[in-house]
Amino acid sequence: MTSVGFLFLGELHLIPHLLPIAAALARREEAPAVTLHVATSVHEEILREAVATLGIDVAIRRVRGFREAAPGSRETPPLPSKPLVLALNARRFLTHDVVVVAERTSLWLPRVARRLGIGGPTRFVYNEHGAAPHANFADPRNREADAILMPSEGMAARVRASGHDNAPIHVVGYIKPDYVRDLVTAAAMPRFPDDRPVVVYVPHWKRDKSSWWGMGEAVMAWIAAQDRYNLIVAPHVRLPKFDPEFERRVAPYRGRPNIVVDATSYRLIDQSYTGHADLYLGDGSSQVVEFAAVKPRPIVFLNPDRHPWTDDPRFSHWSMGDVIDDIAALPAALDAAPGKLSHYEPVQRAYVERMMGVDDGHASDRAAMVVAGLMRQDSGSRSGNR
Repeated sequence: MTSVGFLFLGELHLIPHLLPIAAALARREEAPAVTLHVATSVHEEILREAVATLGIDVAIRRVRGFREAAPGSRETPPLPSKPLVLALNARRFLTHDVVVVAERTSLWLPRVARRLGIGGPTRFVYNEHGAAPHANFADPRNREADAILMPSEGMAARVRASGHDNAPIHVVGYIKPDYVRDLVTAAAMPRFPDDRPVVVYVPHWKRDKSSWWGMGEAVMAWIAAQDRYNLIVAPHVRLPKFDPEFERRVAPYRGRPNIVVDATSYRLIDQSYTGHADLYLGDGSSQVVEFAAVKPRPIVFLNPDRHPWTDDPRFSHWSMGDVIDDIAALPAALDAAPGKLSHYEPVQRAYVERMMGVDDGHASDRAAMVVAGLMRQDSGSRSGNR
């Protein structure tokens, strides 16, 4: 029997970008054996619950280096070293006909396997886990993939423009909406004492793309002092790891009646916040595309570093709302944003289609077809992208 392995070795936000593909494969008439390899007990519990809900036949296997967390936790757990996990489990992973990943670190595995002469002709599939124009498309690890799954022609064009013009790209659509439709039954939005518009602030984790270091504390201070908006601070799940001062910065605002700070929960991932907030405040994160994809809504971008963004394709998503360089402009920008939606709505719709494609509910099925196609190919052959 053919077999496919899915590697859940990274942060929890990768789960919605992989599990729907595994489910689509398991539902095929001639389904391969599907194994979900998990690095922590939090991954394991989330996946076991999802598999039971979906009613699919897959195996869930703990990797060597597996870490336990408190039962029932849905907080982002400490992760074992990914290179170490890959080294400890390389032979196991390479028993699969195809391995599917949503992060690039695992794409070092085929290169290492060739050098060490271990494993068979395992093929690797990489699924791009966002719709950000600034993703590292020139990363040399991309060339280790036998197939690269992209959500749209716009994203595919960014890969080719990076110099990888012969990339084995398959445009399949954005995978995460299939996860949200099938597994997210209700948004876990916080309850605020006053019924005000809810702003979700989503700062990026990379400093050169983020407003957090330049404006984050000022955003929270202004919201805390006014009575027109409620705020959810919902950073990218990797941000606290890259800002050692994160807890010090947010501590004065935890417990404020009009501010919720959430830096660890699964609600950062399942679109509870971006799906239901009234207004998006952000910077470089691709979550703004997910926000606009649910439905067009007001968006304001923060540019504390005064980046010359208008001709920079990495910041093309900033076309979907007003961009401000100074925190003093924030009150007026938030107040004006709803009235400007009629202008930005067609821009948002066009941008979502460009970067995410059209959501027809079959992105995961198309991705599964790509994986199945690789399994049908001569096991002794290799794609010419290496």
